[in-house]
Amino acid sequence: MENTPGGRPAHKKILVLDDTPTMRLIVTGMLNDLGFSAVVEAENTDMALEIVKRESIAVVLADWNLPGKSGIEFLRQIRAVEKTRNLPVVMMTSNNDPRQIEEARRAGVSSYLVKPFGLPDLLARLEEASLAHS
Repeated sequence: MENTPGGRPAHKKILVLDDTPTMRLIVTGMLNDLGFSAVVEAENTDMALEIVKRESIAVVLADWNLPGKSGIEFLRQIRAVEKTRNLPVVMMTSNNDPRQIEEARRAGVSSYLVKPFGLPDLLARLEEASLAHS
């Protein structure tokens, strides 16, 4: 099995849910830099729901602020379905409001990542999310 430089499985598929193409590109690039090559992208929650239904996703990185259904609504939807109930989800947001963090925690978020973030923060949140649902 191929591993990343840090010993993490490179084949684990990560879903990046963000409505901004530039942000998806940045996050995908960061994941590639960390050694994760299996990255899929979704620009809205409907696309993301279809992906998690049909593919084996290891972790979701979801933006909170999305047009239509928000990232927190997406989180609540997947937590309500047996197949995706334990899927690790890292919520990405530029808002560091303690009330919003608490709302995400109550909804079942695995980890919370405040934008802007660097590689160490991204890696730490991915590891935290995986451990929270292992």
